[in-house]
Amino acid sequence: MGESPGDGTQSRPACSECQRRKQKCNREWPCNHCQKRKVADKCCFSNSNRQPGSDRPAAQTANRKRQLSHEDHAESADSNPWDDAGCDFEALGYTASHLFTGLNASSTVLTRPYTDALVQNFLNSVNFHSYIIYPSSFLEEYQTWWSLRSGDRPLGLQWTCLLLTVCACSAQYAEAELQQKLEMDLGQTAQKFSERFHSAARELHSVVPVGNNHPLNVQSLLHSCYWYRSEARFVESWHVLSTAVREAQEIGIHQETATGPMPEFDREMRRRLWCIINTWDWQLSALLSRPMIIDRTDCDVGLPSLTLEGYSPSPLLHMKLQSELIGQLSTRFGSTKSVVHPGDVRNYQAMLEAWMSKFPSMYDFNDPDRVKDISRPWIVLHRHHLHTIALSMMLEPIRAYLTKPMSDQSPIEELQIRSDGVDYALRLMEALHSFFDHLYPRDAKFHFVLFSIFDTAAVLCSALMHDQDLSIPRRDEMFRAIDKAVAMLKRLNTVTKTARASYEVLVKVAQRIAQPAPAPKRQVDSTRRQKAKELVLTPPSMSQAEAAVASDPRSVGSHLSQTTPPSEPLMYHVPVSQSASPDHYVTGGASALYAPPNTMASVANVPAMMPPVTNGMHMNVSGVSYPSAYVNMTPPTDNLYQNVNFGTISAGELGDLAKLWNYESLNLNFINPEGHG
Repeated sequence: MGESPGDGTQSRPACSECQRRKQKCNREWPCNHCQKRKVADKCCFSNSNRQPGSDRPAAQTANRKRQLSHEDHAESADSNPWDDAGCDFEALGYTASHLFTGLNASSTVLTRPYTDALVQNFLNSVNFHSYIIYPSSFLEEYQTWWSLRSGDRPLGLQWTCLLLTVCACSAQYAEAELQQKLEMDLGQTAQKFSERFHSAARELHSVVPVGNNHPLNVQSLLHSCYWYRSEARFVESWHVLSTAVREAQEIGIHQETATGPMPEFDREMRRRLWCIINTWDWQLSALLSRPMIIDRTDCDVGLPSLTLEGYSPSPLLHMKLQSELIGQLSTRFGSTKSVVHPGDVRNYQAMLEAWMSKFPSMYDFNDPDRVKDISRPWIVLHRHHLHTIALSMMLEPIRAYLTKPMSDQSPIEELQIRSDGVDYALRLMEALHSFFDHLYPRDAKFHFVLFSIFDTAAVLCSALMHDQDLSIPRRDEMFRAIDKAVAMLKRLNTVTKTARASYEVLVKVAQRIAQPAPAPKRQVDSTRRQKAKELVLTPPSMSQAEAAVASDPRSVGSHLSQTTPPSEPLMYHVPVSQSASPDHYVTGGASALYAPPNTMASVANVPAMMPPVTNGMHMNVSGVSYPSAYVNMTPPTDNLYQNVNFGTISAGELGDLAKLWNYESLNLNFINPEGHG
């Protein structure tokens, strides 16, 4: 990078693309035009393009290859991947001096001190996120790579791609001191360098000849997949993962019995790679509602032993646990999409509960062993990761029961699944917030946590919208969870693009939590009817179910008697709807309150357009009289819900979420990608 190309660069003619397009070529790889057009894979300086006399004698080339092979027998995977094919780097105009032209930076970026700092940062923290790299082997190969580069000898193309992606991922999560050093010494942010490292790695990988498959390619692609995930570019991540899967299948990583005898270390490394691939395929495909990339009926690879580290737990244990569960689910159900019938959902729940109950002590849900948390801080990260992933997977087949219209007259088994779904969703929200508190502000690239909080809150919104008679349990906790999600996303909406889009959409969804549809008519005993008439003046737009709740707070759910102290007035979280009359509702977002007349209640979030009016010892709020001592006259200082717009949410408003968020599964008819807002 930044090094002056050798004399041979100026002596050769233009690349094949520039010749075809009749453009002036700068004769570097990739050349200026090919790089600008993002076609580095087509930038080729073939032997036929070289000037007479520029080719080395074939015998000299062969002798040099034999000499390098003899001298560097220990480098193994770092050797030139084209040696066996009888060609070399210079056949494509590619030498050590051309490796990093795609970075377009000064020659100091990949000097030893900066590269060492990035690699050290990666091994100290970033690698523990998924543990794709086995550190001791990587460091040994890293030393060999520098020895080759210092001697201006051909570098392993595939291992160079891996190093560049490692540096890209490291720069994404650079420590504050490293960020400052990069910015002060080199004049650019760590994020900018991360993007350039990754771009260079992708372009370099694009010229690897078809058929030159290697585990190094798989590792490089997995880090690229991870890089895209950290940038909240989940669709790109899924596509790169697909390439990694095909690369792994080409070298038989997925079929252990077909590979024959091999060193145990190599077999363990292959098992580890497939463990990560298997887990990410399941998770990313579920996240994006896309088909699985892997046909698991065609796989027979075993799980890694995780004994190489010599200590417990291995940094890959959290991935092994997930891969083990995915194998069981795949064998039993095939895909989660097939888990639809209540009986299958119950079996699915039982499998996950059994799996969760067998977590090692340091990852236990209820009382984890924290003895090693300080000496190995990545254990805390993996604990949060496992808990959130487990609850997310548990919720997958239950989402359909939370987002369909239901009442207390629905089948009992469906009501029970819905109740369990509410419990899992609320537990997941708690786990996600704990994960978020652990990650931020340092690891701000964990967009998966942010998106999961947004998505789970949206599921809760849909569950409330489709609750036909206020029979869903833990309603007040659901509203609080939604409010908490909105508050967190609002706090971050100026920090990340993903958080901003998630906040804006979640606010629009939460503001549309509509009144439940009238419950099916059924016989109501005369005593209950008379009690409702005496205690409640039913607003014109109030449904029968709402009147029942107002007359008998216990009908909201037994949890209210447990969570609301008797000495405090009950709050009725009656959502705001488009048709709700402003004379009877106090609006303010997901936690909008409806208080029956003559009930002592603290009225919050009173809109400026409906100011309370004093009337003797009582306050009159939109025609409803309340004792003045119980009315909160102070408007909220930080209203989470503003600019109510009950129009259709269009694709333009969804932004990148339109490709990522499975909003169709929530049955929200006001989200219309074809509309214009």
